Amino acid sequence: MNNYLPLFCATALTMSACSHRSTVTAPAATQVGITHKSTSRSITTLDYSLNAVLWQQQSGEYRALCYQAFALAKLQLADALRQHPKSAKPLAIVTDIDETILDNSPQQAQDILDHTTYTEKSWKAWTAKASAKTLPGAVAFFQYAAQQGVQIFYISNRSQDELAATIQNMKTAGFPQADDKHVLMKGESSDKEPRRQSVAQTHDIVMLVGDNLNDFDSMFHKQRADKRRDLVDANQSLFGTKFVVLPNAIYGDWESALWAGQTLTPAEADALKHKALEGYKSDLATLESNNPK
Repeated sequence: MNNYLPLFCATALTMSACSHRSTVTAPAATQVGITHKSTSRSITTLDYSLNAVLWQQQSGEYRALCYQAFALAKLQLADALRQHPKSAKPLAIVTDIDETILDNSPQQAQDILDHTTYTEKSWKAWTAKASAKTLPGAVAFFQYAAQQGVQIFYISNRSQDELAATIQNMKTAGFPQADDKHVLMKGESSDKEPRRQSVAQTHDIVMLVGDNLNDFDSMFHKQRADKRRDLVDANQSLFGTKFVVLPNAIYGDWESALWAGQTLTPAEADALKHKALEGYKSDLATLESNNPK
């Protein structure tokens, strides 16, 4: 039997190829065994990732949401093109890469099949293959944008040493402007705002596309879950207009936001996840006591 951690455990954000990974660190005593005791039940390593990966790979609903997002993006871009003054700076779209234009669910699925958790080494072995498929509707939308003269900047928190394979993957898939001028990888910080600002110096950014709130504005960076929700509500007019969100239930900063980015053991993280659930007062126990078998 392989020793492995619960799949929601991941390396720290600073070590991750994807900035969305949760910060959960298991002490040596928790690294052996299949399960650990939850606050409400015994959970296995598959509980946190299996359904999310299957939903992304197998559900028609996931594909429908992707097509819907890019159809909306095309409508909004067409409107921006009509309103754009010819004397202004050239138009640009800023987009994320992972789970926004490229589908990395096979890497997540293989972790489940191998009973292993995320590591930077296994992630880079995947990206080096340059074989990720595209999200439904992504290539067609960005090709349309390029045909309209829009510059596309792919801002990713992949590492610099993944640049060549990433560009190869994107070119093979048919994404326009896939070169080292337009693909901007992570430097010292996972905060994408400085890279967005560098684009904004020479271009008018009319749209941002991503699967993580951090792909849109620095106001979301390293915020607690409740604060992120409040910020979404306060800026709701931006979503579906300037901000276009793609679905990702597998991983994201939404998870580590539940514990404000602290480094936790699996048991601590599990306890906070269950504490964050909002249920209702069920009458089931009363009904069962009144109607014994």
